[in-house]
Amino acid sequence: FAGRRLDLTSDCQKFSEKNVPDRCNSVQVESGAWVAYEHENFRGRQYLWDMFDRGEYNCTDRWCAQGDHISSVRAVKQDNNPPRAQLFERAGFSGKKTELHDDIPNLMSRYSLNRVSSVRVMGGTWVAYQEPNYRGAHYILEKKDYNSFSDWGAQNSTIGSIRRVRFS
Repeated sequence: FAGRRLDLTSDCQKFSEKNVPDRCNSVQVESGAWVAYEHENFRGRQYLWDMFDRGEYNCTDRWCAQGDHISSVRAVKQDNNPPRAQLFERAGFSGKKTELHDDIPNLMSRYSLNRVSSVRVMGGTWVAYQEPNYRGAHYILEKKDYNSFSDWGAQNSTIGSIRRVRFS
């Protein structure tokens, strides 16, 4: 947690407007949950910073980053309804359906499922990871319907694990 510091209390579409470098090596989350993006205007790879590990991310490996380049950050919307998400094998909410209420570190071993093409989030806020055990590229799933994996920003339908976002 050394070097220049930027305190955020609201969304930031462009780090360049804050006169700070777009390199980020550590993060301390004091409250809520945040999603950082590789590019300005909330585009590109997503990186979740929440209270999962007391909100302390002392290196880029802790948030599964491929590098230290961050250009925009936004607050994640909190939904206080009981956690509930439906995962569908095919786009358009068809095919095998799996309903979740809790964190799943390995979708394949638990449900014989590793391809998810559409998601319906009915409660809570979730983060889906491409690899088991909450590793790899990940995507924030807020309360709404995602008709296709491209709706949550993914390039393919691979999901290895999923968990609830921690706001406290």
